[in-house]
Amino acid sequence: MAKIKFEDALKGLEDIVERLEKGELSLDETLSQYEEGIRLYKQCTTLLEDAEKKIQILVKDENGVFRTKDFQIETTQGNNSK
Repeated sequence: MAKIKFEDALKGLEDIVERLEKGELSLDETLSQYEEGIRLYKQCTTLLEDAEKKIQILVKDENGVFRTKDFQIETTQGNNSK
C-alpha cells in the first residue's frame, strides 16, 4: 500500500461520496468507486490510529517537574438501561 497523506485520502473519499450521491454512475463504476472509498476509509482510519499513538501530553508531577506521558483517550460507556 502506497503512503498517502491523510488530507489526500480524505479529499479522495469526499470526492467519491459526491460522485456516488449524484447517482449518475453505471453499476460497475459505482462498485469500483465504492471499493475505492472503502480502501481510502481504511487508510484514513489507520493514519488516525497511528497519529493517536504518537500524541503525548505534558504533565506536572507531584514535585512540580514537567514530564511527558502518552495520551490515552478515555472511553466511557453510558448505561442507557432504565
